[in-house]
Amino acid sequence: MGVSYFSLMKILVVQIGKIGDMTLTTPLFRAIQQASPQAQIHVLASHRGAPVIRGSPRVKKIVIYRKDPLGFLFFLIKMRSTRYDFLIDPKDHFSTESAIIAKMSGADVKIGFNRPGQKVFSHSLPAQEENFVMCACARNLLPLKFLGIPDNSDIRPELFPDPLLQAKIRDRYDLKGARTILLNLSAGDAYRRWEVEKWSAVARFCLDKGFQVLLSFQPSDAALAQRVQQLQPKAFLFDSKSIREMIAIIPLIRLIVTPDTSIVHIASAFNIPQVALFPPVEWNLNKFRPLSDRSIVLQPKEGEFIASIRAQDVIAAIESQLG
Repeated sequence: MGVSYFSLMKILVVQIGKIGDMTLTTPLFRAIQQASPQAQIHVLASHRGAPVIRGSPRVKKIVIYRKDPLGFLFFLIKMRSTRYDFLIDPKDHFSTESAIIAKMSGADVKIGFNRPGQKVFSHSLPAQEENFVMCACARNLLPLKFLGIPDNSDIRPELFPDPLLQAKIRDRYDLKGARTILLNLSAGDAYRRWEVEKWSAVARFCLDKGFQVLLSFQPSDAALAQRVQQLQPKAFLFDSKSIREMIAIIPLIRLIVTPDTSIVHIASAFNIPQVALFPPVEWNLNKFRPLSDRSIVLQPKEGEFIASIRAQDVIAAIESQLG
């Protein structure tokens, strides 16, 4: 099956995961579109994941996935009527939703993970255990071999900021470009959270070095951000209303410190230096490690949470990145 075979085909890529999952799938869109610019790539996305690829020239159409019975039924009918030639689900583990979508898609070629003894997908991807040390971006490129596309070494995510949103952010915060450091306080899981006093110490160090400091956070962490700012009044609160705002601001700053992997992946897309706080879990680091040319990962000792990482270690990492 060569590239010419699918050059005018409609391809549905199923990525109904979270923000980070969608970000890590963008190298697949790039590889397909570069190999065959005429192929139409449609993406089935969650409400959270869809904004990540809004404005991407690689994607022809974004289809929002709805879990309610009526919405799901409507999607299945619409999918059948669209007559996709290829369905690609890059997950490397079993998903009931993925299996149902694949079975009902009507696509001639279905690429995805088959559970032992099942043949839902016509072309099967290896299980996550078989690629334990491979990062998620590289895993998401494995379907390329079934499309006749050579191995692609460019595994860095690809995102497209909104220029108008970037201009507004520049004006709102009077960004100083290379003199701005972003401290992302939020993390999706409790075991990834860091303490107020440590964030304050890091912010104070950056401010003393003459950097503008932005404190980014999710709405649920507004109180945390306010406490840090009370301790460091010269830091600015960056109250991002959407992931599009994070995608817009990250290319404009010098360095990021974050315990959240979604921000790690967005920073990697723009090759922004970063200090990433990771739990002491090997598979997690293998799969979600930073892909920026300059990045430092800090982890606590085995059995400990990220909260046990010392502020002085983060400060030392920042000094190394700025040097």
